[in-house]
Amino acid sequence: MSKWKVKNPHLDIDELVKTIYSSRGITDYKALFNLNEADFYDPYAVNDMQKAVDRIMKAVQNKDKILIYGDYDVDGITSTCIMFQTIETLGGHVEYDIPNRFVNGYGLTRSKTYDIINSEFNLVITVDNGIKSHDEIAILMANHVDVIVTDHHEVEEDIPKATACLHTSLSDYPFKPLAGVGVAFKLSMALLGEDALDYSDLAALGTIADMMPLIDENRAIVNVGLNRLIHSSNIGLRTLIKFLKIESPSVADVQFQIAPRLNACGRMKSAKIAVELLQSKTQKEALQLIKRIEEINNNRKALTKRLYDLATQTIDLDHPSLIVHSPQMHEGVVGIVASRLANEYNKVAVVLKEEDFTYKGSIRSYNGVDVHYILSEISQILLRYGGHQSAAGLEFKKEHLTTFIQLFNSYIPKAIKDTVTLAEGTLNIEEVTLNTIFELEEYDLKDALFVFDHLYAHQIYLIKGEHTKLIIDSDTEAIFFNNSALYHAIKDHRHVALLGRLDYNTFRGRTKKQILIEDYKLI
Repeated sequence: MSKWKVKNPHLDIDELVKTIYSSRGITDYKALFNLNEADFYDPYAVNDMQKAVDRIMKAVQNKDKILIYGDYDVDGITSTCIMFQTIETLGGHVEYDIPNRFVNGYGLTRSKTYDIINSEFNLVITVDNGIKSHDEIAILMANHVDVIVTDHHEVEEDIPKATACLHTSLSDYPFKPLAGVGVAFKLSMALLGEDALDYSDLAALGTIADMMPLIDENRAIVNVGLNRLIHSSNIGLRTLIKFLKIESPSVADVQFQIAPRLNACGRMKSAKIAVELLQSKTQKEALQLIKRIEEINNNRKALTKRLYDLATQTIDLDHPSLIVHSPQMHEGVVGIVASRLANEYNKVAVVLKEEDFTYKGSIRSYNGVDVHYILSEISQILLRYGGHQSAAGLEFKKEHLTTFIQLFNSYIPKAIKDTVTLAEGTLNIEEVTLNTIFELEEYDLKDALFVFDHLYAHQIYLIKGEHTKLIIDSDTEAIFFNNSALYHAIKDHRHVALLGRLDYNTFRGRTKKQILIEDYKLI
């Protein structure tokens, strides 16, 4: 439970959208939503763009064998599709590959470099990865395989010695925080000109899914892409939207319906299934793949619940953190399980999959504990780690398990930082109308956090044993997904303050206001 701080103590309910955007430094929010392709920046302002274009055009002319090497999240999947289809449009001899998280891990690995060399590729274009693959790129270049890097991840002091490195931080590009797909889209624009706009829907999808700030050029990409999405020339994407019964695609639709399904492929099986959907040539083929993806996504949900239930049976609540380790854990969902544990038990959660020789897993923070700091302090026993203050991944040898548990818990008191969760302001839920919520949705503010003070829960339900639902009044309900602790805490104490987001729920023809709870305080 973090401290709550409101940005604006005097929110004007009648000017709610305007007030929120003003607090985010945007004075004319309607202009933001009118940005379009005319507001895209010159792709040649990206570092090494001319070098990349020249090498690709040479490869197309010489019939060189080209490989697009992507990543298994939605940003990587959409980047792969854009780059593959761009080279194919130019007439290039192109293939794609995406690593399997269970076999290869993230990014361009040494074993993959030798596969590429043995397959006699002449040119590799990395998308959404590569900027840290110094050794692997050196091996490829030494074996006469040229490499073009397109990436958006943090740049280290040195960059790989590749044929070209496309990254907004390496030049005076006017807008730095493009997604990986944004950088791939810029390369497509440099190669195809206006014809690259055909891929703006994919660019929007990857940008939204990777949680990039939706301002400036990202907002322009999203505006153009969402407008194109419903009538997309991409058969797979168009069929998926129809299957999901989405009439007018929004940012929220991408975040909560489209992206999770595509991400499930990389979590459970192979991201190549999602790429196949986005490369579909017929609606029949697309529907077959969608059916398969739905099954994968449902399996992901069921597996997450089963492993979460397993974890709750083995955790020790007497320790400063929750550390779960089992050979039954699944690498694709350990992060989700850790997040649910941290959320439910108000403690840092570590979920580890037991491999043959190592433990590999994910950490989710709670209450301001800087988990990346802890890992850096105990790095001597780790094979690898990475992440940030609130979430991280790690791997260590099995013989270090006891030492890891002892050291990790010992550092928690030293790693606590004062964390403050910023809310837009305090709202009286009685003054909020459905139209207020509809307007927030229209202007992509469903992520806005508010404090709802002095609420009284007239009725309390525990749904499926894991979600707490509060009935505030006849028109308003509040729900805390994947948290039963609130149900048990509030049973005999009905007065509560909530930190949450506004939404609505329609059931049996009646629409109610809904608060999606992020945190709570009994009052």
